[in-house]
Amino acid sequence: MAGRAFAFADPRIIHLAKNSFIPVTADDWYQRRRQDDEGTFFRSVAEQGPRKGVGGATRQGIYTLTADGTLLEFKNAGQNADATLDQLTRALKKWNSLPASRRQPGAVTVREHGKLDANYTRTPPKNGLIVKVFGRILDRKDQEFCRGTCEFAGGMKASRDFLWITATEADAMLPPKLEVGTEYPLPPAIARRLARFHLLDNTRGEPRFWKRADVRDLDLKLTVAAVTPEHLTLRLSGVASLENLREHRGYDARLGGTIRYDRIAKVFDRFDVACVGDHWGDDSFTDSGARPGKTPLGVAFTLADATVPGNRVSPQAARDLDIYMGQRDQ
Repeated sequence: MAGRAFAFADPRIIHLAKNSFIPVTADDWYQRRRQDDEGTFFRSVAEQGPRKGVGGATRQGIYTLTADGTLLEFKNAGQNADATLDQLTRALKKWNSLPASRRQPGAVTVREHGKLDANYTRTPPKNGLIVKVFGRILDRKDQEFCRGTCEFAGGMKASRDFLWITATEADAMLPPKLEVGTEYPLPPAIARRLARFHLLDNTRGEPRFWKRADVRDLDLKLTVAAVTPEHLTLRLSGVASLENLREHRGYDARLGGTIRYDRIAKVFDRFDVACVGDHWGDDSFTDSGARPGKTPLGVAFTLADATVPGNRVSPQAARDLDIYMGQRDQ
């Protein structure tokens, strides 16, 4: 993830990608498994390169291809901007060498794809909430938190993910009484999902998610802070303690923030929550560059605009959707 950011934050690559290519991004975990037209097309392109997915192996990388599925160039070196630029330049040269008949508009007829493979298609919950999630390592200076440092390239940047909340779960966040000071629990389904799948250090990659048994303490409450004809304002507060003894990792944190409900539109229009605490340990997926001992980690949540396509990317943990949404235990 950090590697891709290095390459595609380079202004030379941004310019080339915007002006000479049609950028498309997808999760290889889904694409190599899905049994539909989209999956078939992706695998047919990948098999022209070195990553043929033998035995279900990864096919991740950067592919440059034509609309008819001809692979021009492949490289899995997004962490190296110069290598990626070289790949794009060579691909463009190959494209320009193709017959004009293959490059002109309408040269390829793209038909409507058939039925999508529901097992590997993720869509946000209807009328629910999409919440952006950002994680960042921190340090302490003069008894205050500051930006953290680590040896891993890109580890000081913020991670990004999304939290999904169903319409039913969102309705359950409304208070039993519209009286200032009314206190009640954050719906357990939301609290568990937020803690298990989003309170973790994913700044250097994709760590294993917390299991149900790893949740040592989870006490999140909502309090009615203000009631007007237009809005209902709620304060979220509480603690979360997670620890996996076998992997020697954990996170002790406090949470606080504001959630607001538009009483006229009957929708939540604000979800600003921050979580700060001490994190320690890592698993084999993210141990490179991990900081020793207990160090501060911050996680921030803010409401996303569901009409923006980029905000409809599924949560990382939604690969196991039933577990993520609490429909199956683990």
